[in-house]
Amino acid sequence: MKQNGSKSLYDKLAESGKFTKALTVVMIIFVVLFCMKAASAVLIPIAFAGFVMLIIYPMLEKLDNMRVPFWIANAIGLILFLAFIVVLLWLMLIIVQTLISGLPAYANKISMLDSLLTAKLSEYMTFKAGDTLFSGLNVDWLNVAMTALQNISTQTVGLFKNLILIILFLFFLLAERNTLSPKIIESFSKERSKTVTIITGRITKQVSRYLFIKFIISAITGILFYLTAYVTGLDFAPLWGVAAFILNFIPSIGSLMVTIGTILMAIIQFTPDYVSIIYVAILAVSIQMIVGNIIDPKVQGIQLGLSPLVLLISLSLWGFIWGIPGMFLAVPLTSIIQIFCINFPSLRPVAVMMGSGKSIRRRYKEEQKLQKNTRKKHGIKRSGMLSDEDLDKQANEIAKHTTNLNDYILPDSLDLDDK
Repeated sequence: MKQNGSKSLYDKLAESGKFTKALTVVMIIFVVLFCMKAASAVLIPIAFAGFVMLIIYPMLEKLDNMRVPFWIANAIGLILFLAFIVVLLWLMLIIVQTLISGLPAYANKISMLDSLLTAKLSEYMTFKAGDTLFSGLNVDWLNVAMTALQNISTQTVGLFKNLILIILFLFFLLAERNTLSPKIIESFSKERSKTVTIITGRITKQVSRYLFIKFIISAITGILFYLTAYVTGLDFAPLWGVAAFILNFIPSIGSLMVTIGTILMAIIQFTPDYVSIIYVAILAVSIQMIVGNIIDPKVQGIQLGLSPLVLLISLSLWGFIWGIPGMFLAVPLTSIIQIFCINFPSLRPVAVMMGSGKSIRRRYKEEQKLQKNTRKKHGIKRSGMLSDEDLDKQANEIAKHTTNLNDYILPDSLDLDDK
């Protein structure tokens, strides 16, 4: 039985106001997410305009450093984006026309594959007369393919309907890109304006670098998948190139989808030519392994450092809020949240939990190594305690090697003199 003088944890939190604050924050988050879903028709074009702005920002920065006039640099960025959209629309038109003409033949190929697999498996399994491996599924494969193509086309057309809005928002973002810092300085006090400048600078530099390199890596991946399909004779080569480029923006899941799709298409098209299937599978997996696991991490250098679990949750959350566009924007948006949280002491634990934890593991190993060396140097046994002086020296030594945590860039590591 609880004593009269004692208080529960709930009572203590209620009295301190922390419980009320936490509840208020949670409610605000839910309200904001609900409003973002309700206003998706307006917010998605704005988000994509910002997405494009961050991709071309490194190029604009270089043009500014070369003393290219402000309006010419903006015009170059806008023209490049419009040229990219024209090429993408042209490729999409070719792909849709090719799929419409080629899909009926693939319905027959699936039936042939079904018969072949049934004949192979009948040596180990018993099928009823007239039954096949796929007959129990009762699926009209042509109808399924056409429905899927129609759904993809509808969402793509819906996205391009917002193209005028995206271009309009991008134009104004480009026009005002040099006025943000002066507005911040004018709006806040000296100390607070410095903090806000640091946050916006970190968001711009870190996310822009990620998106720009991701765009280049995705383009390389798309070209390699196109060449793989072209060399091996796999049908719909432009489709696999464009799909690899677009889906590579969706971390992990996107590359897995295009690899599995390419291999399945090879199975349907080339069976019983198993050599061609293996050839396509080896090339597709090799591209993803080399580009995704070796080239991409080396080129990116300091990555956004988000936990794989956080990435999966963010993909699900933003996909639920904004659909497919939300999945493409999931990583940049989640990274912005992490960068925002790391700049406020009360929210810093959230940023740490969102991180990959690589720096924590590395720092822990370094601490263990330094403790071992210090004990060995002073002749202290493993069970012995280190003095405060030794611990301070050890902490200073660790700090020298861990100024950059790789999970995020600390505010004091940014050079504000460039602003």
